Amino acid sequence: MRPDDPRRIHLFRPQNQLGDLLLNIPAIRAIRDLHPSARLTLIVGAQNAPAVLGQAWADEVRVLRGRGALAALRAALVLEPPPDLAIYFTTVSYSVSAALLVARSAARERVGFDPAHYARRDWAILTRAVPYPAGALHQSEVSMMLARAAGAAAPPPPPHYVPDSSLVSRVPSGVAYLHPGAGKPKNRWPVERFAEVAGELIRRGLDVQVIEGPQDAGIAAAMERRLGRTLPVVAGETIPMLAARFARASIYVGNDTGPLHLAGAVGCRTVGVYGWSDPAEWKPVGSRVRTVRAEDATLESVGVERVLEEVRGLLDGGEERG
Repeated sequence: MRPDDPRRIHLFRPQNQLGDLLLNIPAIRAIRDLHPSARLTLIVGAQNAPAVLGQAWADEVRVLRGRGALAALRAALVLEPPPDLAIYFTTVSYSVSAALLVARSAARERVGFDPAHYARRDWAILTRAVPYPAGALHQSEVSMMLARAAGAAAPPPPPHYVPDSSLVSRVPSGVAYLHPGAGKPKNRWPVERFAEVAGELIRRGLDVQVIEGPQDAGIAAAMERRLGRTLPVVAGETIPMLAARFARASIYVGNDTGPLHLAGAVGCRTVGVYGWSDPAEWKPVGSRVRTVRAEDATLESVGVERVLEEVRGLLDGGEERG
């Protein structure tokens, strides 16, 4: 370690979108590789903390309890020596309370995107304001711009998420997981088309199970009615347990949601169905990820056969395509 290398690094990613956090991990790992001897602390929201707790690239995960200003106030009461480097990772949104925490850290270097992009004042009091990139760029590369501004090179290769081995030993292998739901209704490919995908996977002899999230009530039942048979439903699982399942799965097919990104991050064969959001910017980071999107950017225009082409390609040994 050189005398001017940071010994204490704080990385701020407090927003609670799981997919956004997972797209951030290549940049976090690049910083870890650049400063292997530094103490790296990751500051995250409570909803996403299970996605990073126990990962080897963070020495400490600090969880913001509560929301907004209250969570920031509690965190600000922690008295400790200032870090040498603080990076505020933002994507589509800017949190004033998180920016104030970056300023409160009193880090020698405070790196983040120029808040003018978000029509905000510089609440983080950045020492290095990085211009937000123009045009379409994958979100993992957007985060890498901040890592590079701090001196990092290319991120390490995937997989970027390592499941808990004790959980992996408890889950079945070879399951095909389908997730026909999504927290945002506009991200849901029609459930009857998921049923057709399920039918094809069953005909191939695969054990098909349905992922149902807290906002997906009734989705699995609707798919089963269309399919004409019941399927095992995985509901209420923790992020680490889902990661373990995906690590041993044969394939995952789902909408643009957090679990889709988790499947890609652990190295699972993953097919994502996209509508209004562009996979060129938002597809999961992984070595075995394929995405499907119609030319008119609507989910209704994505045909079943187009999705099945990607499913078959992955199951038959194909490599990644965008």
